[in-house]
Amino acid sequence: MIRMLGVSRVPTRWLSGIGLLAVALTPVGVFGQEGQPAAAGGAQPNYPGLPRGQASKLETDIGAMKARFYGTILFNSSASDRGVIGEEIPLWAAPPGGTVTFPDGTVGRSGNNHDLVFTARQTIVGFTLNPVQPSDSGWNPSALVEMDFFGSRTQDTFSPENRVFNQPRLRLAYFQVEHKGLKFVFGQDKMILAPLDPVSLSHVGVPLGATAGDLWGWFPQARMDWSSKIGKTGLLVQLGVLRSQFGDTKLEPAPTSGSVIDLGSAGLGERSTQPFYQGRIAISPPVRKNSATLGVSGHFGEEKIGVNRNLQSWALAVDMRLPVDPHFILRGEGFAGSNLIPFQGGIVQGAAILGTLGTLGDRIQRIGDGGGWLEAIVPMNSGKDTLYFGAGTDDPKNRNLLPGSTRAKNSFLWASYFRKITNEVTAAFEWSYWDFRTIQFVNNDPNREAKGPTAAANVFNISLAYQF
Repeated sequence: MIRMLGVSRVPTRWLSGIGLLAVALTPVGVFGQEGQPAAAGGAQPNYPGLPRGQASKLETDIGAMKARFYGTILFNSSASDRGVIGEEIPLWAAPPGGTVTFPDGTVGRSGNNHDLVFTARQTIVGFTLNPVQPSDSGWNPSALVEMDFFGSRTQDTFSPENRVFNQPRLRLAYFQVEHKGLKFVFGQDKMILAPLDPVSLSHVGVPLGATAGDLWGWFPQARMDWSSKIGKTGLLVQLGVLRSQFGDTKLEPAPTSGSVIDLGSAGLGERSTQPFYQGRIAISPPVRKNSATLGVSGHFGEEKIGVNRNLQSWALAVDMRLPVDPHFILRGEGFAGSNLIPFQGGIVQGAAILGTLGTLGDRIQRIGDGGGWLEAIVPMNSGKDTLYFGAGTDDPKNRNLLPGSTRAKNSFLWASYFRKITNEVTAAFEWSYWDFRTIQFVNNDPNREAKGPTAAANVFNISLAYQF
């Protein structure tokens, strides 16, 4: 399959990135059965971090449907020892970018600015609808809608910018019908490829590790899930088509400020008249009175960059969960692919360009990419206290980079401590270290490259979450 897509072998530098891979388990009843055949049917909430207990659900029967309201009211306070790209949700350390002139006329280095952020924008709310009684036909419908407040911010001439008007943003909105082990899903949901994310309360608007080894995305899609059992081992097969959204500003213009229409509907991905094709196969064997998971997933898509020319996007990923011990659990993912900007892969680089865009003879090429992340979980005191630590990296292929696309590697380490204060309230402290590297081209010659500016940053985050 890899040879068919025009790549004869996976480079060894990718394999070193995939060395951070993908071993993981999510304890049953603590994080849910993410990516596994679920014991309970219907649409179920997916809480960030530790979910609240299931004994006192906020739900009621309305006619023939059971409505459940859920969410996480989340307060975050973060501080960094230098500038970071992403601010509220750090993505990488900001390299030295010259100087900053302050209002009083003094001048300082831009990379030495420290940030202190308070935010509640990552608060999420949602609801599910499930039938009170199983349908006589055996086909049971259910639905889920989930939103946060991480949308765009409006502007006016009277209120200070970045202070108010946090607009709601649609995260998930889908309905499904299922019969025994067969389920059809329609709407916006997590993509099939690489379905896991590191556990974090600092990164809820965007998952922890986005641009640094964690591929992610919420996409409109039509999907089929089939689950079964082979002895005591669970089996899950997923196949789906997703909206082909790229949004690479190197190839297509960004929406203008104040746009009323969705300019993404005319994007280069949609113009290819092809959806994203994704699939995944996962097994869940029993391990130490729990279950491990091993999944393999794939992705293929393309965007139209010429009358008779498309630029392909592909990825192969593995995800695993493994209970090494009741008090030590591993989970993570690894991937290799090309033109992965739809999933923030390649450090948000999908294509590199040499020459003037839109003129015959310019050079447009895909950026190959590989990476992954690994997380260790240490539950203590029957789950009341939990430690997390791990690492991740995203390592684009240097030989595919060109002037203007110079992000060469983004890696991070993190450690966090979660404390259940009450059944509803969780406090978390997180430290993360970000290591960002670039390359530069001598006289803009793609055959002559050298090390570019680098940056490193420590970020400290305190979270307080009320989950219902």
